[in-house]
Amino acid sequence: MMYCSEKKIVIVGAGIGGVTLAAQLSSLGIDCDIYEQQKSLSKAGFGLNIQPTAVSTLYRLGLSDQLNSIGIQTRAHRYVDHLGNLLFEEARGIEAGFDTPQISISRAELLKLIFSIVKDKQAFHFGSAFSDDPFNKEEWANKLIVGADGIHSTVRRALFPDTTELNSGNIMLWRGMTIMPRLLDGRTLIIANGENGVRLVAYPMSKSHDLCAESFVNWVILVPKSYETLPDTAINRFQATGFLLDLLKEWHLDWLDIRTLITMSKTIMRTEMVDKQPLEKWSLGQCVLLGDAAHPMFPVGANGATQSIIDAETLAYALYEYPDFESAIAAYEHIRIPAVSKIVMANRKMNERDLMLKNLNSQERSQEIAITTTNYETETIKDIFGTN
Repeated sequence: MMYCSEKKIVIVGAGIGGVTLAAQLSSLGIDCDIYEQQKSLSKAGFGLNIQPTAVSTLYRLGLSDQLNSIGIQTRAHRYVDHLGNLLFEEARGIEAGFDTPQISISRAELLKLIFSIVKDKQAFHFGSAFSDDPFNKEEWANKLIVGADGIHSTVRRALFPDTTELNSGNIMLWRGMTIMPRLLDGRTLIIANGENGVRLVAYPMSKSHDLCAESFVNWVILVPKSYETLPDTAINRFQATGFLLDLLKEWHLDWLDIRTLITMSKTIMRTEMVDKQPLEKWSLGQCVLLGDAAHPMFPVGANGATQSIIDAETLAYALYEYPDFESAIAAYEHIRIPAVSKIVMANRKMNERDLMLKNLNSQERSQEIAITTTNYETETIKDIFGTN
């Protein structure tokens, strides 16, 4: 049985998950309408790491050349201490044996790229907020509503009002993006661990900058909430840079100028690291969730956008292959809920173990990082998706 053209798909949210679903449906000849409350495609956001499983999805959409010309094929994750001493290095993407690379890319560039292959741009209704309570209206009888509207999802709140509580990882995330001299080989993601539990993640994400012998570096400084001294209210750029430079004043990385990284960033943003308890169901009637609306997770395993992209492909093919929404939703949930729930919990565990590193000496840190990364791979990518 193939998709019934009399039934329509309505996507709420034009983020990575929603736009990828629109592109997938477009490639399968399925019409959809996309509602986005912003007035245009978002140019906001920082860097993303797209894992090989999701890169394969984007390649199948015909985006291989564009992705490779815009993003960076990440070669390795390198773990160091606050003085730059090597603790552990892990191969990634093709170097790790996958058929496709891990790609680091800016969110805005990836979103624009996926949007470009949606055939019917008129299907996007920008500046259109979606109603909180559309589910009992007769007009939706032949429509599937897909909530792809992020961590503060309106659709999720309407479906499952008791599941909106955020779970804190007791970490504040400070994000920035800085153009700098090429970072190491231009293809390595850095995870630096301080003695006080502060962590720095930094990686190049732009091929055009790399061709100019420089790196457009996406960076995140993870700060335990106990070290936060700035108010919760709005802070200015001077306060932010002063706080971060003081926090990392004992750090010294020969190959990365931390002062330049922070002070020359195009923007600096602070948010709390949160997730939500995994759900047993993502649907109610003819409404279903996707991406962060369904499964927000701590950004410690580079899996958030990846899982949204895989959600989109899985749901699109379920809608194509099954004759009714109920069967398609059941197939989608059967595949995705166990897998992604496991990742959410694995990310929590990784965050806890990363925080424990501050109590260990250099050799113990190296051993613990190797164990943690191996366990994470077993619990997520290798266990759920298999290896190539």
